[in-house]
Amino acid sequence: METQRSTPTPEEARRALDAAEQEEQATINRPVPAWYFPSLAGLILALFSLNALDDLNPALRILQAAVIVLLAVGIGALVGRFSFHQPGYRGTSVPWVKVCAAGLAAGALPVAAILLDDVLGSWVWLAGGIILAAGLLATGIPYQRRHRGA
Repeated sequence: METQRSTPTPEEARRALDAAEQEEQATINRPVPAWYFPSLAGLILALFSLNALDDLNPALRILQAAVIVLLAVGIGALVGRFSFHQPGYRGTSVPWVKVCAAGLAAGALPVAAILLDDVLGSWVWLAGGIILAAGLLATGIPYQRRHRGA
């Protein structure tokens, strides 16, 4: 017995293509919770601000270093949780030029603070933290709104 194969209507085809497009976007642009980027920006600002503290006695300097390390580990854990612990997807393309440019810009701020600290003062750490946190919020919040998370 021969079965009849029906072709989809233009509306059905459009809905199927829209569903495929949404699935592809969810694969490439993974959603993140609304608190992710503000939390990350706050941790970065706190880390940079702690580096701005000068003239601490040795006990406070040790505490400062310990909290800085904890913040750095926390930032790494937070980023790792939402970047690397997602279900694997095949066939996605990463915009490496944008990713590398953003990484270089973010990496330049602490390097500049290290180099300028002795020349201009430790306030450059605070300025670098504000710039980095603001840049993260300026790019992260629109991303989160476009790709709604939980």
